[in-house]
Amino acid sequence: MSSRRSRLQKRFTTIYLLLRMLQAAVLIVFLLGSLALSGGQVAASGAPMWGAVVDFPLFRLPGWLLLAVSVVGVLLVIPVVALARLADAGRVVGAFSATAAATAASFFFAWSQPQTTPDDSTLRWAAAITDGAVLLILLVIAGTVAALADRERSRTGVPVWTPGQDS
Repeated sequence: MSSRRSRLQKRFTTIYLLLRMLQAAVLIVFLLGSLALSGGQVAASGAPMWGAVVDFPLFRLPGWLLLAVSVVGVLLVIPVVALARLADAGRVVGAFSATAAATAASFFFAWSQPQTTPDDSTLRWAAAITDGAVLLILLVIAGTVAALADRERSRTGVPVWTPGQDS
């Protein structure tokens, strides 16, 4: 039963990490594309710093899409955390790290995108706040699991957990 739980936890964590890293990757593409094509303009309140090939924004992310990704993230993080054991400390800490990157992307897009409708802006901010809440929850859980895993390893004489030693 433990190996089934472990396989499920790994699968959910992998899917969760892919989703969250996709959010961060979209931010990187947006920033690099804005730098190259939109004259360096990254926010609606800004202006191009040099000749823009493409008008700002490089691409629009609708609020409903950001919120949908955020809600899927919430649904995926539940089994990641619920199935985690001390041996999964590395995966839980990794989930926290990926969530931090995704949260930064969510807040950036909530702030930087032009307001098309009040509802769209509200949805973008709701997604950012949801991601921020998940980040805070994961901060507590990841810190606790990592500390408990270190304590357990010390107690049993195994070297303390370090990144890259996740089983």
